[in-house]
Amino acid sequence: MIDTHAHLHFPQFDGDREEVIRECEEKLDAVITVGCELEDSKRAIKVAESSKKIFATVGIHPHEAKNYSERDYEKVLETAKSSRKVVAIGEAGLDFYRNLSPKEKQYEVLKMQVEVARELSLPVVIHTRNAAKEMAEFIRKEFKGVKGVVHCFSGEKELLEAALDEGLYISYSGIFTYPKNNSLRETVKFVPSSRLLVETDSPYLSPQPVRGKRNKPTFVAYTAKAIADYLGLSFSDIDRITTVNAKRLFSLPLTQEEEKERLVYKVGDKLYINLTTNCPCSCKFCFRGKEDFILGYNLNLKREPIAQEYMYRIKNPKIYSEIVFCGYGEPFERFKELKEIASWVKKFSKETPVRVDTCGLAFLITKNKEVLDELKGVVDSFSVSVNASNPEEYYKVVNPKFGKGSWESLIEFIKKAKEKGFKVVITAVDYPGFNREGFKELAEELKVPYRIRPFKRFKRWES
Repeated sequence: MIDTHAHLHFPQFDGDREEVIRECEEKLDAVITVGCELEDSKRAIKVAESSKKIFATVGIHPHEAKNYSERDYEKVLETAKSSRKVVAIGEAGLDFYRNLSPKEKQYEVLKMQVEVARELSLPVVIHTRNAAKEMAEFIRKEFKGVKGVVHCFSGEKELLEAALDEGLYISYSGIFTYPKNNSLRETVKFVPSSRLLVETDSPYLSPQPVRGKRNKPTFVAYTAKAIADYLGLSFSDIDRITTVNAKRLFSLPLTQEEEKERLVYKVGDKLYINLTTNCPCSCKFCFRGKEDFILGYNLNLKREPIAQEYMYRIKNPKIYSEIVFCGYGEPFERFKELKEIASWVKKFSKETPVRVDTCGLAFLITKNKEVLDELKGVVDSFSVSVNASNPEEYYKVVNPKFGKGSWESLIEFIKKAKEKGFKVVITAVDYPGFNREGFKELAEELKVPYRIRPFKRFKRWES
């Protein structure tokens, strides 16, 4: 696990810094100690250079902006270039809560730091307090081609949307664990797994189980556990997801295991099978082509492995609560392998449920209306991504390559699957303008249960 925002170089750690760093080296993959002005950033660099697992940032906090200007560009640039342990610019941002620096100065120094980050190809660590609207506007205007993270996100919808639209990361701190912060916890459902980070902001903001104590980097585990519980994931899931994300953002080396393409991947106690990158649909909300890493796994296959490779990796189907054909693309694009693997699973474990997550265009993909008969006894259920309540909405948002007739084929697949005894659930993403009531009516008409998933932004919806 990586604490993506701490201040290990602050005076609060002067008495036991070496001990705290040893604990970080034993229990964490890395810690980012974040600078708040130039001299402070130099102290952060010094601490980072004392340990292979500590990294630093160079930045000017909005409270300190009054002491700097755009003319300090070269000083920030040279400080950032002074050590290989510098992995980001910041924390930089807008703080209109205390207004310890004039607003115009905060904007000037923030913009200057974004330009330094752009020149050095480094991400920006963004601080925002009582300035969500203003920061959202700034991000939309100034962050083209610049990576970054909204640190210690506090729940503002407008800021969340702007940050995700521009491909920024969202980091949650110990305040996520505070009992009264229900609205903040709600926001994590809308953050793509590939954009999620955790932090401590130590020595401040200790999470609930240790609230009142000085915070330290290893306490990041409390926030990770709270997020896992809220999302219905395991602690190891959040550990994997946030660690891989932090390495990708701050250009820290991925392990061979983290980097490799995943044919199968575990989430909780379920095993998912990633058959292909191909899909006949180009849904407006889809991550394909935008992200390789989903749930902490690299799912963008560069080849199409044979069925036996999947069987080798599954090993023992009995240990999973469910095996799901769901990955980067549409499972029916490789129907032969789908059937072969599912049959193998059932041969060794008839009790293990097998589900196929599909766009429902199997009849058009395979040019075979007998596919359901061929899957009887080896597949138990289908989760069908419909994402619309009517043909007009479907063609506008889903964009199936087969064109007209796709909607009718989709509906036929759902009806026939239900008739043949498969369990069928239809699903949709709650994207902007989605007709929720119409979708519920469609489910009632088809006599199948439905599920509506949160819309997770990867880019501007308008684009």
